[in-house]
Amino acid sequence: ERLLSSVGFVVAPKDDRLGVQVPGWRPDVTREVDLIEEVARLSTYDAFPDELRPYRPGTVPDAASEQVLARVRSTLVRAGFLECRNTPLGPADAADAVALKNPLSTEEAYLRSRLIPELVARVEYNWSVRERDVRLFEVGTVFHGGGGRPEERLSVAGVVTGGRRPPHWTEAAKVPDMDIWDLKQHFELAVSVAAPGARVVPGDGGDVWRAIDPGSRVVGRAGRLEADAPKWAAAVLGFEVEIDVLGQRGLAFTPLPEQPATVQDLSLVLPGGVTAEQVEAVLGREGRPLLERLEVLDEYRGPNVVAGTRGVTWRCLFRDPARTLVDREVDAVIRRALTALEGELGVRRRTG
Repeated sequence: ERLLSSVGFVVAPKDDRLGVQVPGWRPDVTREVDLIEEVARLSTYDAFPDELRPYRPGTVPDAASEQVLARVRSTLVRAGFLECRNTPLGPADAADAVALKNPLSTEEAYLRSRLIPELVARVEYNWSVRERDVRLFEVGTVFHGGGGRPEERLSVAGVVTGGRRPPHWTEAAKVPDMDIWDLKQHFELAVSVAAPGARVVPGDGGDVWRAIDPGSRVVGRAGRLEADAPKWAAAVLGFEVEIDVLGQRGLAFTPLPEQPATVQDLSLVLPGGVTAEQVEAVLGREGRPLLERLEVLDEYRGPNVVAGTRGVTWRCLFRDPARTLVDREVDAVIRRALTALEGELGVRRRTG
């Protein structure tokens, strides 16, 4: 009452409320919320708390697609990326680029079919202001199909260039630049949240790495990118992955193991043409359900193995969630796996 009266309002108590008469020179005050804003202004905004308490306006959970996109964004942000929001318009960047019927300019006459080109343009802009270390990503829609209604797909793309990590005064040497192995790390991270069913394999042509879904379709690519780079800039590396919204499932949590693990190292001789991935597939199948984890420890090529073959050592971790394993149980699993490896792939246990 005191605050409103001070600026010409006529205020009178009315039951448990206040009756307010608005002066004629305040035509902007027409609703109750206008009075609330007036009181807030007169009592100074500093008098209100500046923190937003947790709240949810309803009990309906977010749509599955929004949960997936939020998980993709938070994962890449934790990896040091900054998100971009680029325009979906540009020049034709694919054979099936979708043309606009009424474009605003010739430079923006098509819908984008990839996210990478605009991210590379953002890297070039950072170079123009002497910013060498850049990590950017974008989540957005890409369009395909020259005739009829275009096909829309959600994708995530990222580009990296410059130092592997921020420099620190305790390091005398120059921080190394990111290479294809850093790219693989970020690519695998993006694939794990955008297309969890896909696997990363070496690429061909212009792709250093590719992501293949269970249907053998290429859903992601990663490699070196072309850019208008100054002499002091590092190589630009990038990836793009289709986001599988419908095929994703919620996160599954399991309790920490209560039983101790049994660890054994298994050295094998692989014939030429046999990959570690093929061996791990057989070990995982035959080791079920006791084999919990496989890790490659070492690879050997030298005089102690036959020419054209190589020795690879795996560390195998076995565990039963209900009891402690004994050696004869683990030995039986290993014998079964060795029999399958020799019969299917010609892989034998290394003895020397």
